[in-house]
Amino acid sequence: MNPKPDLDDDALAQSLHAGRQQLEDAPPALIQRAIGLWQPQAAPASGPLRRLLATLSFDSAATSPLALGLRSGGGASARQLLFSADGRDVDLRLVPATTAAPLRWTLRGQLLGPDAGATAELQVGEHTARIALDELAEFRFELVPEGECRLRLRSGDWILELPPFGIPFGA
Repeated sequence: MNPKPDLDDDALAQSLHAGRQQLEDAPPALIQRAIGLWQPQAAPASGPLRRLLATLSFDSAATSPLALGLRSGGGASARQLLFSADGRDVDLRLVPATTAAPLRWTLRGQLLGPDAGATAELQVGEHTARIALDELAEFRFELVPEGECRLRLRSGDWILELPPFGIPFGA
C-alpha cells in the first residue's frame, strides 16, 4: 500500500483540472436532445376553470380542549379549520373581533400549496367580500358577521371551493 502524498490546494486544483481535460464530450446529437427536453412549454390555452372541492381535514371545535393542551392558545372562542384539495391546504382561523360590537369575527387564512396570485371570496348571507392573497398566500377578513360562510379561492386556472362552515361553531 502506497500512501498518497499530501497535496496542497493549488496542486489539488491542478490535478482536478488536468483530469477534466481527459474527459470526452457527449455526442452532439445527444447534447441537442437533452437541450430539447428543457425547452419552455407553450402556455395552455385559456379555457374553463378547474373546479376543486375541498374536504374538511381538521376542526378544532370537534376536538377536546384537553387533546389540544395548554399551549394551543386562543382559548375556547377561537376556532381552527383545515381543508384539503388536490395538493393544496387551506388553514383558517376564526377569532372574535376585538374592536367591534359583539357577533363579529375575524377570519384569517393561508393557502398552502404550489400556487401564487390567488384571490379569496367570502360569502356570508347576502354579503360577499373579495381580497387578494398577499405574498405569503395569506388573507384576512375583518368584522365577519355570524352565519353560514362560503369561501372560494381563485387563481388563473382553478377555483377551490370549501364546504360551508358556520360562525360561530354551531351555526
